[in-house]
Amino acid sequence: MIQLRIMVLQFIRIDGHGNHIILMAKQPSSILFSLKKWNISMLCIFSINVIARSLTMAKRFISKKDLARIKELDLLTYLKNYEPQELVKKSRNDYVTRTHGSLHISNGLWCWWAQNIGGRTALQYLIKVEGMEFLDAALYLKDLIDKQPPTKVIQSNKSSYHFRLPYRYENDNKIISYLVNERKLDKSIVDYCIKKKLIYESAHDHAVVFVGYDESHMPKFASTRSIDSDMKKNIPGSNKAYSFCIKNEHNHQLHVFESAIDLLSYMTILKGNKKDYLNNNYLSIDGATLIGKNIHDTEIPVALNHFLKNNEINSIFLHMDNDKAGKDTVKKIQYHLKNQYKIIDCSPQKYKDVNQELQTRVFHTDMQR
Repeated sequence: MIQLRIMVLQFIRIDGHGNHIILMAKQPSSILFSLKKWNISMLCIFSINVIARSLTMAKRFISKKDLARIKELDLLTYLKNYEPQELVKKSRNDYVTRTHGSLHISNGLWCWWAQNIGGRTALQYLIKVEGMEFLDAALYLKDLIDKQPPTKVIQSNKSSYHFRLPYRYENDNKIISYLVNERKLDKSIVDYCIKKKLIYESAHDHAVVFVGYDESHMPKFASTRSIDSDMKKNIPGSNKAYSFCIKNEHNHQLHVFESAIDLLSYMTILKGNKKDYLNNNYLSIDGATLIGKNIHDTEIPVALNHFLKNNEINSIFLHMDNDKAGKDTVKKIQYHLKNQYKIIDCSPQKYKDVNQELQTRVFHTDMQR
């Protein structure tokens, strides 16, 4: 028997009759086969080819230094330099792509609204939108940068709008009627929010305006909800870090919701159960997003991150919507914060969201009367 050991091979064995060769590679996924009547020269040629291929595969890695360079490449700079035909300018500071019309690029960020995913870098775009594997995308970008260093496209990551609250109507009668009669919120809770200037009625379209404040109690965020359609939007210049919330600095528990109406719905449920609804901290994160290709590349919502950094919290109760985006948001929060906080998922299982749960409870209560 002839036995040969070389770099990447665990063993190459020729049986005593010279009829078969059995080759076992050292790689985790082994190659096992047999061939008849091979001579030593053929074996050497084959071995050299295996070594060459293994050395090529060994080069498929990305260094920390190169990865840092790649992560500095934002999507707009990438497209302007390497795929300019893919860019369509919609306004002064807003672009979309030809392939994905609902993928917008503005303020240094990108968001694919159709899929509820977004990010900043070209690497994230290639992974989440184009479906490339991490290493393939990273090496592809490294090759582009090495061959043709990109010209940086300067785009402000701050809103170009000066934040200004919508003008207030002379009274709040229409939004009170909408919130109490249609959304089934408790009137005393609605009155409390109006008194605290957390909500009011817009003079322009009589929509509900939900306001978020910074630590100095200056308004920094506002979103509107139409009372006669499904229209909802954030006011230009809003800072999501200061999304709608109700605080109790003496309590260390935080209840998290996708929307302000779900937040107020939960407070109404607590009040209906004879519990102190002002005893907790409540936060709306202003929507939910999908995980995308890899949960490692995700982040927790901006509003939640800011709240946790500025308040002493030890437990987080999640009340997300009963859909894919809501469930994915729960997973992201659990993944990133499970070692720092006690996290309890209280999301509705039988209902679309917390407000639907409230409306169902009110309906059954009215039926029993």
